Amino acid sequence: MTNETFTLTFKVTGLERKQIACIIGEAVGQDISYAGAPSFFYRAGDWTIDRDSVITSPETPLHDKDNLRKILAALKAVGVIAEGDGTVTLPLDGHSGNTLRNAINLIWCKQSLLKKSFDRQTDMVPESLVGVINAVPIDTMEEFAEVVNNGIDQGTIIGDSNLDFDLAEQTVSFSFMNATLEFDEVLAFITFCHKLSVQSKLQKFSSTKQKEAVNEKYAMRCFLLKLGFITEEFKTERKILLQKLDGNAAFRTIEAQQAAESKRKTKQEAS
Repeated sequence: MTNETFTLTFKVTGLERKQIACIIGEAVGQDISYAGAPSFFYRAGDWTIDRDSVITSPETPLHDKDNLRKILAALKAVGVIAEGDGTVTLPLDGHSGNTLRNAINLIWCKQSLLKKSFDRQTDMVPESLVGVINAVPIDTMEEFAEVVNNGIDQGTIIGDSNLDFDLAEQTVSFSFMNATLEFDEVLAFITFCHKLSVQSKLQKFSSTKQKEAVNEKYAMRCFLLKLGFITEEFKTERKILLQKLDGNAAFRTIEAQQAAESKRKTKQEAS
């Protein structure tokens, strides 16, 4: 994969695979084909549908999601249902062992907020993984892989992770989205994964300290702004990522909100 691209993978039910391929092909104006053994894939242009009805997009530029929008809308229109986990895969361009650790730590520190935001019941990264990768110096991706593999072999890393680093393919996959055909929700997840990957490369150090958020929306909004969800361009994504959280996104405390409302009321009365 090249930088600034992604692939999306998700499972669907409700129609036969050939029908799904036809719908995708018609949506993007591409022919369909059947690969036969051993993969038994259907193809619609560069999109694939495997024998379990798992759809995988081609490598797609982050700025060009028109085909994705058309395909999700077409599948939704005929009653297809997305189920299970949706996975976004990004390239590892520019990453090191330390930045991969940063990515895990960034998720770990906000895990309670992210679980609620993405409506997840299980942890995205296990505590044991965080402990192991932060116990020793890690600089290169090879060192990162060695530490993680040793932890798994020795039983010090327990539990599943929704992040999968494939050093052979030079990719990272994020699988903590509930699969959906709602384009705005998919876009919000793709954007979140990309921006988290970018931020992890910018930081030299990342904390592992978790803080309880009294005002969930405010805490999440601050985190999103740190990741780069700034300006009107990301208004829809911010709204989606905040909508399941409690609290007030504009004010950290009730006292701050009351003070602002009082100030506004005084100003209105004076005018």
